[in-house]
Amino acid sequence: MIKMIKKVIMKIMTKNMRLKIEIYSKLNRNNRKIIEMIKYIFKAKIYKGKNIKKLFTKITLGNIDEKDKFYFNIDLFKFTYSNIGNLSIDYNIILNNSLLDFKKLLEQNKQDKKFYTDEINVIEGIEILIDRIVNKFNKMNLNKQLINNIKNIKDKKAQTFYEALQRILFFNQLLWQTYHGLNGLGRLDMILISYYKNDIERGIISKNEARQLLKQFLITLHKYYKFKSNILLGDTGQIIELGGKDVKGKYIYNELTYIIIELMQELQLPDPKILLRVSSNMPKSLMEKSLRCIQTGIGCPLFANDDVIIDKLIKFGYKKEDAYNYGTSACWEPYIIGKSLDQNNIKSINFIEPLDTLLRKEKLEEIENIQQLIEKYKIHLEKYINVFIKKTKKIKWQKDPLLSLFIEDCIKNNKDLANGGAIYNNYGFTGVGLPNLINSLINLELMVFKNKQYKFNEINEIRKNNFINNEKLLNKLKNEKLKYGTDNDLVIGITNDIIRYTTQLMSNFTNSLGGSYKFGLSSPNYIVASENFPASFDGRKIGEAFAVHISSDTSNAYTELMQFAAKLDYGENRFNGNVVDFMVSPSFIENNFDKFVDFLLLSVKNGFFEMQMNVVSSKTLIEARKDPEKFPNLIVRVWGFSAYFNDLPDSYKDNLIERALQSEKR
Repeated sequence: MIKMIKKVIMKIMTKNMRLKIEIYSKLNRNNRKIIEMIKYIFKAKIYKGKNIKKLFTKITLGNIDEKDKFYFNIDLFKFTYSNIGNLSIDYNIILNNSLLDFKKLLEQNKQDKKFYTDEINVIEGIEILIDRIVNKFNKMNLNKQLINNIKNIKDKKAQTFYEALQRILFFNQLLWQTYHGLNGLGRLDMILISYYKNDIERGIISKNEARQLLKQFLITLHKYYKFKSNILLGDTGQIIELGGKDVKGKYIYNELTYIIIELMQELQLPDPKILLRVSSNMPKSLMEKSLRCIQTGIGCPLFANDDVIIDKLIKFGYKKEDAYNYGTSACWEPYIIGKSLDQNNIKSINFIEPLDTLLRKEKLEEIENIQQLIEKYKIHLEKYINVFIKKTKKIKWQKDPLLSLFIEDCIKNNKDLANGGAIYNNYGFTGVGLPNLINSLINLELMVFKNKQYKFNEINEIRKNNFINNEKLLNKLKNEKLKYGTDNDLVIGITNDIIRYTTQLMSNFTNSLGGSYKFGLSSPNYIVASENFPASFDGRKIGEAFAVHISSDTSNAYTELMQFAAKLDYGENRFNGNVVDFMVSPSFIENNFDKFVDFLLLSVKNGFFEMQMNVVSSKTLIEARKDPEKFPNLIVRVWGFSAYFNDLPDSYKDNLIERALQSEKR
């Protein structure tokens, strides 16, 4: 009844009111009060997208004092709304161009009057905001260098390291102010290195001063943590990519690559997050530096394997030079920064759902072997994918003149990002439940078809009843050694067969902007999608969490899990995030540090796609669950982001504890 009332209320609410409630809920996640929410609704103002210029004239400016190195402010009561997110703009474009340069570019390509007017309107709004900030700071007699850094955005390129950092922050705050979610930062070590080197060579700044500026920059990005977070606290999408191969195949890195990792290790903040692009020809010292950072427990850097990923991007259709300059959207999904609309988190494919449909609709007694079962599964998978994709056809993107200003080809084509102005316009799906599906199929093969311990109908009835009074079978299903994550031909063969068939099904479709579909084997929905989902033949009861990403719930060695991951087929469109995820105790790494570095380097060479780990003991997690006040700064890795353990819902805490206990059996 309560749910029904909530649905009715949500239907009669205006979009603006729903948005205000959403923002209020973000800011008051653990302490929501009806009266306070009503006050917020009346005070907050949502401007339509076409009134973005007016928004910039009305934003309440933030306070700053003479000690502050950067200005970064979000007015939490005034917004416009965009339904395009999960993107990183190319900050190279912003650093190398002033607003005046963007105006000139628009004049040169002035074909569509409406597009031109929308873009000029945005620029004029930003100019008004800059003037307001500069006037306020001049009256306060603040840091002249900071004032000039902001003032220069109007008609000068960024000149110094300090100015470059402030300009990135300025435009980053505009994205948040206009309610673009999950904003990445791009390849900052590559973007900033020329400014860093030039300033040091010219004596403008010392290395230590530059380091301190960069440290303050990272701290500033952590501001408005609650507001920036999406579904869970910490899920901000603020990814910084580091390192990577160039078009000649050489692994490139620089002094800032190391410094940023060191600063993240020092700061011990869950946000922003770093992703290191790795390769078999990367320096060992960089892997050692990364592992020391991960060892602290902050959950980053995430590793993305250039030796595997880049080739997949090129074969999918991205230009070679773009593929070598890839970044990731939100958590881990590869895409081309500054050239894409690519929405990589449209929906999440639940691979086990078609099996559940099969179990309800097919005559199980007629299925005689695993091959027949898989063929019938494919029939239901096809129906599922068809419905899945048809729903995406209905998505309409709102015009977004702010983003269109900074996404390549929009100005050239005189076309808004929402209308296909970008070079790439693909949709991406994440994937959940695949390990549970594979383990279910393997268990059925062993217990029903091969060893004939149960008839299919018989074991299915036990499953439907949630394994009540059948603990022996439940434990057997859970503890079968042959399962997802093991380096076994049968397991790998079935997995690749199903994901390749998924590709075949998707290849028949293009989206409304002419883009293609892609998917990956990792998803943040391993808990949400499992709620109330029926029991499954992997030994999972009703409502229990699905398996996490590419992981194993057995006591198999980490090396076997990596070998399994390296043999999965990530070709064609199967590259939208494929993360090996495991947990390891801090003492294990400390006692085996050199060997663990070698293991990671060998795993890169063998060919995992992406990898992340939680470094924490079950003992610490259990104690933090019982007594949160003793562990206020305990950070864990969740989905593709890091978060404070105490901020997580109980279901995620319990899941991490269970996984840690299982991992320590290795």
